[in-house]
Amino acid sequence: MVIYIKIFIGIAIVILFIFIFSLLVFLQYIRPTKFTTNVNPSDFNLKYESISFKTKDNLILRGWFIHSNYSNATIIVGHGFPFDKNNILPVTKFLNKHYNLLYYDFRYFGESDGKITTIAYKEQDDFLQAIEYLKKRNNGSIGILGFSFSAANALLINSKDVKAIVSDSSFSNLYELMKKVYGIFPGFIKYPFIWITSFYAKIFFGINIFEISPEENVKSLKIPILFIHGTKDSQVPAEHSIILHKNAPNSELWLVEGADHGMSFSMKKGEYEKRVMEFFDKYLLK
Repeated sequence: MVIYIKIFIGIAIVILFIFIFSLLVFLQYIRPTKFTTNVNPSDFNLKYESISFKTKDNLILRGWFIHSNYSNATIIVGHGFPFDKNNILPVTKFLNKHYNLLYYDFRYFGESDGKITTIAYKEQDDFLQAIEYLKKRNNGSIGILGFSFSAANALLINSKDVKAIVSDSSFSNLYELMKKVYGIFPGFIKYPFIWITSFYAKIFFGINIFEISPEENVKSLKIPILFIHGTKDSQVPAEHSIILHKNAPNSELWLVEGADHGMSFSMKKGEYEKRVMEFFDKYLLK
């Protein structure tokens, strides 16, 4: 009898550990430590205006609109997780030579409202609200340049107003990303943690993480997409963009040899600027 009690207690401890550890990881991802970057467009002599727009659930998202004298087309530039719009300004400002640029902080991050991030759920609608904001300004063609989680969100929306997307280091689906998150546990041991985390997502958000799948959504996207990914990405393996490219009917893939997550620009600055600018010029300046 004693041995059965010990076995029961052992199993109970393991189950409790799985629930608590999964909860802590879940909370870490919906309320991550925020990283702020102390730069703004004026540091690069760029003329801009501070802008804001509302989400469907009445949060205020804040950002910048940087004007271009070259064209009336606009590129929405999305930041990575868990950073802010300021973080990506230095590596994307080159686009202002030809385009207006719209930067905004995703909910919870930077200057925007929000107590949590939903990673790739409500952020999809927020992207659509940014597009509506641009339409009210009577801007021309719209493109999107997204990094990491903003790239994934860009691939999850379906908007006839977006004419081209550059996706830098996106994940292919949230389930595969969760497998990477729990990669510290070998083999099948990671799966109970993934299942419990998905349970929390269902309880708190009413979403199924197994349905957050850019690789499925891109199958229906007819617009041109350029996928960029570093071959040494330690956070989101390059296989994610390879899968996305295979599923997207009108896409290109550029694998940057030796680049880690989001570091393709740093390793290949000149080529990065040339490829991205030429891609957008081809589809936005018609």
